[in-house]
Amino acid sequence: MKKWRRMVSSLLAAALLLTAVPTVWAAEEDTGFSDVAADAWYAGAVEYVRDNGLMSGTGSATFSPNAATSRAMLATVLYRAAGSPAAEGTAAFSDVAADAWYADAVAWASENGIVSGYGNGLFGTNDPVSREQIATILWRYEGSPSAESGQDFADESAISGYASTAVDWARANGIISGREGNVFDPKGNATRAEVAAMLQNDLTRQPDGETQPDGDAGDVLVVYFSGTGNTEAVAQTIASTLDADLFELEPADPYTDEDLDWTVDGSRVNQEHENEALQAVELTADTVENWEEYDTVFIGYPIWWGIAAWPVNDFIQANDFTGKTVVPFCTSASSGLGQSAERLEQMAGSGTWLEGRRFSQSPSQQEVQSWVESLDLPADSSGNSPAGEESRALVVYFSIPETDDPQQMTTEEANSTVVIDGQVLGNTQYMAQVIQQATGADLFRIEPAEPYPTDHETMVALAADEQEQNARPAIQGQVEDLEAYDRIYIGYPIWWGDMPMILYTFFDQYDLSGKTIVPFGTHGGSGFAGTPDTIEQLEPQATVLEGLTISRDQIQDAEQQIVDWVNGLPQD
Repeated sequence: MKKWRRMVSSLLAAALLLTAVPTVWAAEEDTGFSDVAADAWYAGAVEYVRDNGLMSGTGSATFSPNAATSRAMLATVLYRAAGSPAAEGTAAFSDVAADAWYADAVAWASENGIVSGYGNGLFGTNDPVSREQIATILWRYEGSPSAESGQDFADESAISGYASTAVDWARANGIISGREGNVFDPKGNATRAEVAAMLQNDLTRQPDGETQPDGDAGDVLVVYFSGTGNTEAVAQTIASTLDADLFELEPADPYTDEDLDWTVDGSRVNQEHENEALQAVELTADTVENWEEYDTVFIGYPIWWGIAAWPVNDFIQANDFTGKTVVPFCTSASSGLGQSAERLEQMAGSGTWLEGRRFSQSPSQQEVQSWVESLDLPADSSGNSPAGEESRALVVYFSIPETDDPQQMTTEEANSTVVIDGQVLGNTQYMAQVIQQATGADLFRIEPAEPYPTDHETMVALAADEQEQNARPAIQGQVEDLEAYDRIYIGYPIWWGDMPMILYTFFDQYDLSGKTIVPFGTHGGSGFAGTPDTIEQLEPQATVLEGLTISRDQIQDAEQQIVDWVNGLPQD
């Protein structure tokens, strides 16, 4: 799915916009909608979806920002974002008429596993999309990427199991945030304004694999003060991107959660805000060892009452920035960078200060890395670059689940599928997703240009015919930038004692010389059936590691086995 969103994101680069907290970002001109004020927090997002042909108004001059978004509308929006590709068939839902304005979009979304039906022949065209549903749908649109659990929402336990990973991914990438009080409200309807903001946040993220810096930074230090951990997360991403050193500014009298609660009259930050003399916060350390060796210094802080959080002042005043490039950055729920950087530059009185950057409370790593990449940082005296590209992995798999209805499966359908949190996955598809989540790899699904039948008997007969004819079924789509990957995990079921013939198409189409191939798959009793040896013959210039194959009878409970196997593989 990743290649589709670039068709939109290449049209416009825009800053991330929180979906729940009003942002100080006024549109430069009238939005064109009478119910969208130019200074509304969602104004920029509404203009984005309008200008890119994703969402239009609900009337001649209205957008209805607070109205709910239907499932048919969301499918249509993503269909447009993907460039309105031709659907292979028609929407097989009783509530989707063949001539409906959303029919092609629903067919496409269903075929690609982005928006599924209810399992009873209904798509739910007019049903509103909940917040956890849109997180899941966007996650599927992006290829169901892996995600680490982050900060929990106050109502984390109310998020459905099927949506848990998707919500983690959406929050980590700055696509969706909580509502007031750190509440996610998973069952609440997503408004049109929120959907516009989520779309902008997702579609304007940098493409995966294009965020590494050019390697022209010299010795770099990242200095930061963080009250709640948001600024720390950005600082750590900058440091890991540039292979820089980190230095945390720690008040001698640490702030507690109660101290930082600005909503409570008389809290410490409120007292300090009201009395400037109290803003002289002493640090446990305000100087850095080997300070003179650093060419570039990033300074990070949260925004407090429109200025840099005052605990950074002690560090700024205690150090000489002569000859250094200084890069300020901040985190804020709503306020911009404002004059915070200018005030710090005046306080320092030396150094070359670059234009800073404000990040939301939960920016994606891609956003931070992309910003770092865009900076013109000085090289060190030796001309060395600190950051090298890490090796990348790709999980390629072929899997045909024979149904998407977990309630009414035949024995054959149950044998070919795994049901996780109500979602039906093919056996090998499930295995591929576990590997992806364990490795952080990219994902590519081998899909036939002409879809296979899902009826068991028909598909088994077709597989036998293809094998007898030594067929090479055409593959839909292609792996982009294959040369960037060092390790390729390749997964498949065993059909008639061999790989499905479409795997032979894949090996004919791609030269994997010099790469490490890791086979994996599922079977009904035959194990690998000698297929790793076949792969070695097909790709003689690649290194083929020992793979893992799991019986279809055991795959449902095999997650830990798969993770342990991945972690035990030799590294490139």
